[in-house]
Amino acid sequence: MKTSFPLVLTASLVSALFITSCTKENPAENMNAVNAATENSAVAAGDRIDAIVKDLSINSYSLSFSKAIPVGGITKTAYGADNYLAFADPQDLICGDPIRSKYKQIPLWKRPNIVWPTCPDMAIDVNKLTQIQEVLVKADPKQFGALKQVKALSGGTFLASDVFTGQFAAMKLDKIDDAIGGFSPDRFLMLNAPGSYGPGATRNFYGYADLNKIVFLPYKKNLRDLLKPTLKGCYDPIVLAGIKEKLQGIDPSYYKSLSVTYLPENKNIGILSMN
Repeated sequence: MKTSFPLVLTASLVSALFITSCTKENPAENMNAVNAATENSAVAAGDRIDAIVKDLSINSYSLSFSKAIPVGGITKTAYGADNYLAFADPQDLICGDPIRSKYKQIPLWKRPNIVWPTCPDMAIDVNKLTQIQEVLVKADPKQFGALKQVKALSGGTFLASDVFTGQFAAMKLDKIDDAIGGFSPDRFLMLNAPGSYGPGATRNFYGYADLNKIVFLPYKKNLRDLLKPTLKGCYDPIVLAGIKEKLQGIDPSYYKSLSVTYLPENKNIGILSMN
């Protein structure tokens, strides 16, 4: 099973390849033949991304594409780890106040059954990431030409387009922030699926407890293990119990199934979930 890792690169990786068939009378026949030969050569030569990351641990990179681009040497739609949790500096993500004042780090995460509007992708090795970026730009400059590198706090870099980073500049505090404002944000992390935030919520994260250090590394777990069926929060069980009460105060009907359980290996680590 693919596991999580503490770093990410994020990109709008939406690409398509159209090959038009033609008859001998078609004046574009020669060009299509050249394109087909180029594609076959790329496939025969192997995958360019695989060649770049061959010496890296599978947990140190993650790439997602809507479609393969064989002519560009990208023969698959997914590479590396299928889930992760990482953090970035709010200033690097151009967060506005008061988000930037409240949050020391911004969680960036991915899990297999959640598809982001812009695919989260990463590589810990900055040199490798630069090589990958060059492959992407050559494969489809229209889609990937605007990607920029942004540092992750744990080291390494992720790629992002303005489409992705723009959401952070637009973030505001909301009713959830007001309700849980008395709890230290480093004592919990709550995650919401994109587009399914729940009453009072306007974004996919609250808090910034580093679950990589607290849960994933010590107990050999990852987001796939904890997100069952819907992770709403993790870490300090006392704080999570208070958050549960606050959320149920906002909307008793929607949040009525919230419950706090415990990590089997450590009763000091709680999991706030919805049934």
